[in-house]
Amino acid sequence: MASSSDLVKYITEQVVQYMSTPRSERRERRHGREQWRTRWFGMLPFSIHMWLRSARRRE
Repeated sequence: MASSSDLVKYITEQVVQYMSTPRSERRERRHGREQWRTRWFGMLPFSIHMWLRSARRRE
């Protein structure tokens, strides 16, 4: 297990790196990511959504 000073050093480095990147670049990274549902469950939520939407239209 890392000591607390190593952990504080790592967190500080991450925060400094985050703050040093331009805001526009951070926004581009955020918009380029896939949604958490897709990352965690693949295409299953999307396929269920499409199936339910088509079922509602049929009614």
